[in-house]
Amino acid sequence: MKLKNYQEDVVLRAIEIALEEEPDLLRDEDFVKDVAAYVLNRVPARYVMSERGFLRLALEHLEEDQQEKSLANVIELMMLVNRGVDLVRGRRSESPSNSVRSDSGFPGADGGTIEYVHNYPQIIGRVIDEQNGEPVYGATVTLLLDGRVAPPAASGWQNPYVTRLQTRGHFSFWPQASRNTCPRLSVELEFAVTRDGYHPLRYTRRITTEGSYDAAQTIHGDKILSLPPLAVRATEASAEAQ
Repeated sequence: MKLKNYQEDVVLRAIEIALEEEPDLLRDEDFVKDVAAYVLNRVPARYVMSERGFLRLALEHLEEDQQEKSLANVIELMMLVNRGVDLVRGRRSESPSNSVRSDSGFPGADGGTIEYVHNYPQIIGRVIDEQNGEPVYGATVTLLLDGRVAPPAASGWQNPYVTRLQTRGHFSFWPQASRNTCPRLSVELEFAVTRDGYHPLRYTRRITTEGSYDAAQTIHGDKILSLPPLAVRATEASAEAQ
């Protein structure tokens, strides 16, 4: 067996899934290659030299203790694929200047004040029914950062996010980076969940960010923030109907 990057097959399959409803694009070999190149340049290569090595990597996705990590990896990959599709289509072009918002209002380099860029993690969570633990579909989840709706860092990251059957009730966010003169910030993330037939839920999580000099343009699996399940309680009328 020749030396092979296992990720190539994974990425090509993810592109097939993303373009299932757009067969014309899927048949465009150059388009698919451009999207694949974009994604493969942003995920770590995983090489195998034998069938045993290939099988070991494939089985990692099936191990029970790897399920949460595998889910994060799948969501991370699909977000990259969707972003690559958007970029290759030419629908939207992004630059670092468009992916950072200013919260401080302090002078920039011309004024002699150092401004730090604070990047926020990618966030994964799930909405479940408090009574039976089953995923809740059609729930609207809104991420607020220090009381304000957080704009996304890139296209493909919706806020608010509506949970769907395809993601088994999971949601994901990537807040846009901000600037501040403080090298270290403590911010409050608030997740507001609404759904017909359920009581509204609010969950808060405080995180600390370290200032850097550049806005993040890629996704890092080790920096994903995984939330505990957000359990919503059915209203009395809805519970009786069930």
